[in-house]
Amino acid sequence: MMSEKKFKWVAVISTLPVLMWPVLLLHLDQMDTAIERFLMLGMPVFALLCGYLANYAYKERPEVAWILIGLAWLSYVCFAILGL
Repeated sequence: MMSEKKFKWVAVISTLPVLMWPVLLLHLDQMDTAIERFLMLGMPVFALLCGYLANYAYKERPEVAWILIGLAWLSYVCFAILGL
């Protein structure tokens, strides 16, 4: 099992793709539906919450923390596809 300090770095690195959000916003006017726009605007909140909750849950439930990190990375792939 990874130490809490190392997992904090994993959580921080997993929230760094939020920095690509301004690039994705350039394609916001090309979105067809309101749900696509809503998802794109809510991306930073979701990503930061996943990182925070994973860091918070790691001490008692490391499996849940890793699942949250995995969901965050899968959502980044989806956001990138949505933004293309």
